[in-house]
Order: sequence, then C-alpha cells, then structure tokens
Amino acid sequence: MIRSWLTDLGFTWGPTLALLLFFGLFIAVLVWVFRPGSRKAYEHEARLPLEDGGPRAAEPSGEKEEHHG
Repeated sequence: MIRSWLTDLGFTWGPTLALLLFFGLFIAVLVWVFRPGSRKAYEHEARLPLEDGGPRAAEPSGEKEEHHG
C-alpha cells in the first residue's frame, strides 16, 4: 500500500537514496575502525579484562557504614 502510494507520487528514488545512505554509513564505520593509531587503543581495551585489579568501589574498605536516623 505504501509502496504504491509513494510510486504514484513519483518517489522512486527512495530505495536508491536509502542504499547510498547505508553504504556511506558502512564506509564511515570501516574508516573509523581502521583509522591510524586505533590498533594500540583496541589492544589496550582487549587486555583490560585480563589485568589484575578492578574498580575501587568494589573493594571492601574495612569501615563500617554509619546509619543516620
């Protein structure tokens, strides 16, 4: 129904525009992922789960919480 309505309006270039838009987005993501200098950052992020330590908030502090009220 929508396709016939858009065709009646002369909107036949819509699918081509969508294809070009998504292709452009795909190319932009590829350029972003493989940009110069990104390998070092990705290797660092890949090693994070294997490193010792963790978030400071998860460590027990040894202090008792005070309850006000």
